[in-house]
Amino acid sequence: MQDPSPARVVATRVLHRIATEGAWSTPALDAEIDRARASVRDAALATEIVFGTLRSLPSLDRAIEARLTRKGSLEPVVLAALRAAAYQLAHLRTPPHAAVSDAVSIVRVQRGEGLARFTNAVLRGLARERPEAPERALGLEVPPWMNATLEAGLGAERAARFLASRTLPPPLSLRVGRGVDRHDLAARIRSARPEGTVREGTLSPYALVVGRVGDPRMLPGYHEAEFAVQDEGSQAVALALEAQPGERIADACSGRGGKTGLLLGEVGAEGHVTALDLHERKLEQIVPELSRLGLPAHRVDTLPLDLSVGTGGLDGRFDRVLVDAPCTGIGTIHRRPELLLRLTPADPARMADLQLTIARHAARMVKPGGMLVFAVCSPTRAEGPEVAARLEAEMPGLVRVREAPASLGLVTDPDGVLRIGPFGGPDESEPDAYQVVRFRVG
Repeated sequence: MQDPSPARVVATRVLHRIATEGAWSTPALDAEIDRARASVRDAALATEIVFGTLRSLPSLDRAIEARLTRKGSLEPVVLAALRAAAYQLAHLRTPPHAAVSDAVSIVRVQRGEGLARFTNAVLRGLARERPEAPERALGLEVPPWMNATLEAGLGAERAARFLASRTLPPPLSLRVGRGVDRHDLAARIRSARPEGTVREGTLSPYALVVGRVGDPRMLPGYHEAEFAVQDEGSQAVALALEAQPGERIADACSGRGGKTGLLLGEVGAEGHVTALDLHERKLEQIVPELSRLGLPAHRVDTLPLDLSVGTGGLDGRFDRVLVDAPCTGIGTIHRRPELLLRLTPADPARMADLQLTIARHAARMVKPGGMLVFAVCSPTRAEGPEVAARLEAEMPGLVRVREAPASLGLVTDPDGVLRIGPFGGPDESEPDAYQVVRFRVG
């Protein structure tokens, strides 16, 4: 009996880990590709199956459920194999016997002959219903509640564009260091990775957007500290703070410090940045990355702080404070479609309550006359404009700044919210979706 394709083994393992371990698609996929020592061709097919399956789950699960004689939950490995094979049958030109046979073999090895026969019966039925001309799934299928939520936040047209076809696998954004010639670095990456795509970002003057280039640590310029990996939308959020030379800045909810590094360059030799985050393990990664990039880490403080509890005595300390608040992450679902397995209709409102508390405390940390920037990587109304309106109602000293920074080339919407993402503006295809509201503190 022939061994199953490494690509299908990898894809099934990743889908299983996502469903049972809460793994994230990209790192799990990278790890399983390395573990299998997959060829470039197999890695590409595994990537297609994983992302395509996650983007098509509602219709795939309906098709699988329709073939079941008994309703109930499926064994996780069986479900992962069925989903991967169902995607190939519905959306790829994979020979049906290959998709079915490999899925059955994977289940047989891991769960035995009985479940292998069950898998075979379900997939044989799906193979008989296969479209004559399968088409790749590049857009996102979302549950009805999420579609309604997106339309409420973006309007029907923007929501449709947000869910529409995207490049697969998703591209990666790099942040080019200050003083590095972005055009020259792009040319060197193109020369080293002619099979890939490289273009200069349109929102951030530091962004390069690259696709199909492999591990970014292997690209020209990485070991020379010429770039860091950071989504272009995230770069634009940091630039919306309009940090000035010599200022003291707080990067609240800093995570691993992508925005911290950008802001450190903006404040110059006399400025200072304080990175705040609930999770110490994330903060611990900031200084090593700044050192790798040759940035003056001594001008950055890292401070573990739970902003849902208080300010940690930092009231009135900073010229500007950036809050990239924890959120549902719906703005990232093209890169992380596994979120569709985890989010519920109650999550936007639940996260909005947390965001309001964090933003309220962050506002107290700003000096009079300073600026607060509140951002979420989500396009929902509950997490964007409604949090901003609730914050204004509670803190009359906040004045919304309705003009967008000229450097971004964007305009705020009529509600005073700056929306960044794949639904409008100069670049409609790549960045994660953010909502940004800027306040002057009285």
